[in-house]
Amino acid sequence: ILLRGESGVGKELLAAAIHNCSPRKDAVFQPVNCAGLSDSLLESELFGHVKGAFTGAASDRKGLFAVADGGTLFMDEIGDMPMAMQAKLLRVLENQVVTPVGSTTGTKVDVRIISATNQDLTAKVETKEFRQDLYFRIRGVDVEIPPLRNRRADIVLLLDHFVNEFARSEDQAVRGFTPAALRILKSYDWPGNVRELRNCVKTMVVLAESEMLDVADLPFEMHSGAGGLDELS
Repeated sequence: ILLRGESGVGKELLAAAIHNCSPRKDAVFQPVNCAGLSDSLLESELFGHVKGAFTGAASDRKGLFAVADGGTLFMDEIGDMPMAMQAKLLRVLENQVVTPVGSTTGTKVDVRIISATNQDLTAKVETKEFRQDLYFRIRGVDVEIPPLRNRRADIVLLLDHFVNEFARSEDQAVRGFTPAALRILKSYDWPGNVRELRNCVKTMVVLAESEMLDVADLPFEMHSGAGGLDELS
């Protein structure tokens, strides 16, 4: 399964929901971020290594494919995976055999792969930055998650959910939003999507001085984005 969408839309949450609604729900759901790791580090992270495979390998280490055997491996930011690792990943996906770094013995694994990206992989294939064969292999089911600005009906539901969550966790007597504040929150474009909304609500709840969150509690950029405070006064 390939999940596509902007940063913060909830790709990992959807991946976990798919896992939890599947026959694999009682097995491991294991996320891994493919960005920011070199070929060697990512290879060791995914496939494991044996003692002495490289400097610092003081003992055998199980890779995430082995950890997720029978379950789901969620590969976030797969578009940032180095080209050399893409070839190694493709080989594992084709034969379902994982060979730890420094070993010549492979182990059969049964892992569902859910990948996620906020990039245009088709464009990366055209510029030779992503392997075409791997792209076709990981997009067995292709799911695009629209940004929050394109599904505004979700905004109020998410606001209610997060204000209740953080009122409990932060021990604050916050019940909700005033109509004026809600109007701004609903019209804001949320460039950071659900992640931005969640962090915004948490900050507002933590700093709240009354039961109802009002316009003054909103981040400054939301005031100007909704036409300014004067328009609402």
